[in-house]
Parts: sequence; structure tokens; C-alpha cells
Amino acid sequence: MNISEFLVAEHDEAVSRLRSQILAIVPLDRQLERLPGANSVTWITYHVARHAALALSVVTETAGIRDPRLNAFEPRATVGGAGLEEMQQPFADSLDPATVNAFTLSVFADVRSFLETVTESTLDDLPDIEDALDAAGVEHDTFEWMYRMWADQPVAFLLRWPLASHLTHHVGELTGLRNQMGLSPFRAAPIAAGRGDTP
Repeated sequence: MNISEFLVAEHDEAVSRLRSQILAIVPLDRQLERLPGANSVTWITYHVARHAALALSVVTETAGIRDPRLNAFEPRATVGGAGLEEMQQPFADSLDPATVNAFTLSVFADVRSFLETVTESTLDDLPDIEDALDAAGVEHDTFEWMYRMWADQPVAFLLRWPLASHLTHHVGELTGLRNQMGLSPFRAAPIAAGRGDTP
């Protein structure tokens, strides 16, 4: 198995889990629901898509080119680094879960297409990350941590984190959130009274 095949297999696993274990189970009308101290399913889904789309624009040298898919959202949800924040932002209430889900799956289809082209030599490429983030309008003051974290990193770093592991990490978070919402498909229903339960 070469590096591209490995990355695509890992990507397909994560996207399949997002699609089948989260988006297909949590009803749309509950995807903006927030438990105490938690983000909503919709926010987390939008967040991982925005990170992946940004990282993909860096490695493909398309940062600053407006993604027409963002026209489906209010400007406050797409300007600069909106959506990159870890904590849910007030504009999340304007997000339509179905639109976010379609956007996210479309972004990760683009990521998959890129992963199919990756070779070992690609991993060492050094994109001009600061210029790309500037071109994308990511605000220095708000996202100083991102400029610092991504600075001078090779493509291998962007593959390892925003394009791959970030999704896997948040799918784990989403799975826990789904379960806390009482929607785990693996949790047995309580035994009805008179059906074998002890007094």
C-alpha cells in the first residue's frame, strides 16, 4: 500500500463514520441542539469542513479564491476565519444543518481527490502558509495560534492534522455527543417492567 492509498483509506473510514454514525442518526432538528458545555453537531461539522477547506486551499495554492459553496451561508459565517473557532460562535444559529452537512461532505470529497494525488515527495513540499492564510482573510489577531501552529510546516503536517486527523478527532467528539443526546444505536433499551427485571 502506498502513502496515497493509506491516506484515502483512513479518510474514507472517518467520512463514513461521520455520515453513518452521526449525520444519519442525529435528526436534523436536533443537530443545532447544545448540551451544557458542548458545541452542537452542526457547529462541529461546519468547523471541521472550514479547517479542511482552508488547508486544502493552502496545498493547492487556491487560498483567496472564493468558494461558491459558501454563498449558501450568511456572510458572517464565511468572512475571514469564521468557523475555524473551536468554540461555537453566535452566528451558528443562522446555519442550516442540512446545508452544512452537504457542504461538509462536498469539502471532504475534494480532500479525497487531493489525497489520491499525494506521493512521498509531496509530503516535503513547503507551501507559503502565511501568505495563504492572509489571502484567505484569516485574521492575525483572532487566529494568531493558527499562524503560529501552521508556520513553516510541510504538506505532511497539513495532511496529518487539518486534512485528516482533525476530522477523526472530532468524529470521536461527535460520537460522545450523540451518545449523551441518548441516540446511541448500540445502547440497549431498558427492559420493560414485568419482562425479567428484578424487584
